[in-house]
Parts: sequence; C-alpha cells; structure tokens
Amino acid sequence: MSNIVEYPQNGNLALSIIESMDINTVKNTMQKIQAFQAIVQQTLKKDHDYGEVPGTSKPTLLKPGSEKICMMMGLTPEYEIISSIEDFDKGFFNYTFKCRIYKNGSVVSEGVGSCNSKESKYRYIWVNEDKIPSGIDIEGLESKERYGNMQYKVENDEGCSLANTILKMAKKRALVDATLQVASLSEIFTQDVEDMAQFMQNEQTSNMTAESASKIKVTFGMHKGKTLGEIYKEKPDYIDWLGENARDAVLKKACAFIKKAVKEHKSSKDHKEQKDANSVNDAKEPELEVEPNDEGLPWNK
Repeated sequence: MSNIVEYPQNGNLALSIIESMDINTVKNTMQKIQAFQAIVQQTLKKDHDYGEVPGTSKPTLLKPGSEKICMMMGLTPEYEIISSIEDFDKGFFNYTFKCRIYKNGSVVSEGVGSCNSKESKYRYIWVNEDKIPSGIDIEGLESKERYGNMQYKVENDEGCSLANTILKMAKKRALVDATLQVASLSEIFTQDVEDMAQFMQNEQTSNMTAESASKIKVTFGMHKGKTLGEIYKEKPDYIDWLGENARDAVLKKACAFIKKAVKEHKSSKDHKEQKDANSVNDAKEPELEVEPNDEGLPWNK
C-alpha cells in the first residue's frame, strides 16, 4: 500500500495544508513568537542594538542587536563568501556573503549581504578646497559648510584602504538579514540604518522648503518637543545656535532655510516700504519662494 499523500492541485492546495494543521499548536507557536518579539524589544538598547530613522515605519536592527539575539537564543552564525571582486588597479571591491544561523547543528535561517566600493558613502569623501586634487573644477561639485570651512564632495581615490571595511559591512548585512528571519523579527525591525539614514537625509534636504523646515521638531534641549517655527517666534537666536552646533545634518539645513527665508522676507519688506515711500507704483515686486503673512514669518500661511 502506497504511503504517498496526494494533495489537491491549484487553489485547493493551500486549503488542504491549513486543514492538516493542528490549530492549537499554531496558536501556541504564534503566542510564543509574539512573546519573544516583546522580550527582544524590551531588551535591546536604542542607538546601540537598533536605531531609528525619522520617516521610517520600523526601527533598524544593528549588528550588536543581531549578535545579542543570537546569544539569547543559543544560535551560532557562520559565513560563506559567495563572490568577491578585488580590483586594486581601479580601486573597486565587491563582496557578497551568505550567513547561516545554526541551532544544535541545524540551520534555522539564512541571509545574504553585499557591499561594494561604488556605494555613495565609500565612493565619495568631503574635503576642504585646498585638498581637492588638481584638475578638478569645484564649480560642478556638491558643497557644504562645516566647522567654518567650505567642503566639497569628491571621488575617494583611496578605495583600496576601504577593502576590509567593505568586506565587514557585507558580513554584517548578511548577519542582520539572517537574524531578522528568526521568530519573524522582520515584523518589528528593518536593516541597514546607515543606508536608510543617508537616503532619508538626502530626501529631506533635497525637497526642503522654509515651510517644511519650520515644522521640524527638536528632540533635545530646552526647546524639546517644539518646532523650529515655534522656537523662532520665542527665541530666534537659538536658531542661529542650532545651525552652527546641531549634529543632525537635516536640522542644520532646516535652520539655514529658516534664516534665509527670514532674510529674504525682510529684504522684500524693506523694498516694499522704500517703494511706497518713493511712490513707484509700477515697479515689479521681487518674487519670494515663500509667501509672507501678517505675522511676519515667511513660512506661515
């Protein structure tokens, strides 16, 4: 007599699998998963084991958090390099790892991670003008002010020195990917906070206006919980201080937008007063990026 079980085809297959399950066992398993997820959330430390990026729906699991979860569950990660490119002449490096997580000698999850030297955070560096290689036109370079100096974004010509860093990053990504599959931790965590932070920072700064800048909340100090617009009304000098001393690049950029909007608004107001005084009624008003209002704050409507 044959022991082969024949399952129905197509749409009935999923239903047959469900009907063959022990619902009580499934219920207990789900309860254990939820209990473990709660313990993980209570045990891991913010900004060490996981990070939070504004604008993302879930916190990001970091390498220390992955290692702590493996220790809690008695798991052992092992790594296998799947592919590697090491071009020392061109300074290009690309590593891909597979991480297998074992429990008592059996594989319980697998993850893959890759990293290469063409990623933005490895490909470019910020340097002062006197450090820019000869022959490069600074007019076409992205720039920013830092510590009183104007810095420019240039290609990193020392990619070979980053080979070990890139290799470790690929391993870390593989570990986090594998760990997230344990007890469905991907429900409460995502990964690659460095990449997400950079992406969110670029998105926020590239699309920023004075109005959106005024709505950003400060999460520290004497004005914690207030927006930059509210702070400007109460203590405008604090906006200057934040613009020079804040660690967060988005916050510094927002302060710069607010200061610029206020300056342009004041300039426009002075121009209008001068125009009225001279009765030059046919002069065209200068256009503002943000429309001023009765309160004199250029980002309010």
